[in-house]
Amino acid sequence: MITTRKLSALLLLLSISLFTAFCQEAPGDISTGKKLFNKILNKDGKSCADCHYFIEPDSLNWNPSAPALASRVMFYQKDGLGKFFTRPEGKVIKPAHDGDVLSENDEANIISYIGSLGTEMPIPEKPFKIRLILVIGVILILIYLSFDKRRFHMIPALFRKIIVILSWVIIIVITVDITIAFNRSKNYGPVQPIKFSHQIHSTGNKIECNYCHPGVLKGRNAGIPPVSLCMNCHKHVKEGTRTGFFEIRKITQAFADSIPVRWIRIHNLPDFAYFNHMQHVKIGKLDCAECHGDVKNVHIVKQVETLSMGWCLKCHDTRAVDFSNEYYKIYYKNYYDSLQTGKIDSVMVSQIGGRECGKCHQ
Repeated sequence: MITTRKLSALLLLLSISLFTAFCQEAPGDISTGKKLFNKILNKDGKSCADCHYFIEPDSLNWNPSAPALASRVMFYQKDGLGKFFTRPEGKVIKPAHDGDVLSENDEANIISYIGSLGTEMPIPEKPFKIRLILVIGVILILIYLSFDKRRFHMIPALFRKIIVILSWVIIIVITVDITIAFNRSKNYGPVQPIKFSHQIHSTGNKIECNYCHPGVLKGRNAGIPPVSLCMNCHKHVKEGTRTGFFEIRKITQAFADSIPVRWIRIHNLPDFAYFNHMQHVKIGKLDCAECHGDVKNVHIVKQVETLSMGWCLKCHDTRAVDFSNEYYKIYYKNYYDSLQTGKIDSVMVSQIGGRECGKCHQ
């Protein structure tokens, strides 16, 4: 049974709690923060959302995305957004914020909104393919004609045959095209966890491909550089010319936490296809650009070739073997002698086993 004294004590505690909550600074409002994030304009007329995007742009955007900001909201809550807003990092980002000042209320509201966002980039919806619509439409036509035979026979016989043949041709051609393209990833360029530019590292800073991908000279796989290799440079270089500390901090943080960076693989052959980088780069003297495109001069790497069997065989049929290698002089002596005597002027890779199934499908 609750006595009058106990009830008075409970009411007193409740009053103290409400008074304390009222006196504390009210947290920012998420809906107001969202409006500000989409409304505040800089001197170029761009809002926060225009630069801190929710959908990855086609070209490399050096500003952190909105989900990337959300992943670091604990720093904004601790130090305030003004510290980062009035002193942005990087030569590209700095002019966008130059001269802008946020009020305390605006800061609190925007921080609350950023904190409410997810830290993963939303997956864009796949466009509805016109080929799918066409196949479904053709199948529905065939089904309809098979059920409604009375109306079907009202169509002249020649046109009936044309409709049926054309329908099956469409279905077969599209099916074959999809089957051939299966497991091919031409133009594939996923969003990586860190904005890494080959142009800056390779062309700008003259870093050799083999330094980060030493496997090309040693074995089958080129290899993805570990965080420890990145730190050989970034223990000294802590600020990027474009992104400031934002992206490089991901490397240093991963190293400090002993967590590998989860890079997304772009060039990936099926498991039944064997490919050895050393054989092609060290022995065959292929340049990286022949298979991977002009990687040195791009910010975002994409797969530029199909990497199909036909594409590989075409290369084997048209590429001459370098007989300055002692191995070929010994094991293909007949070809070597014919080259020396002038009977032939070149030997293609396909002539020394480049078209044998077992070479690639072991």
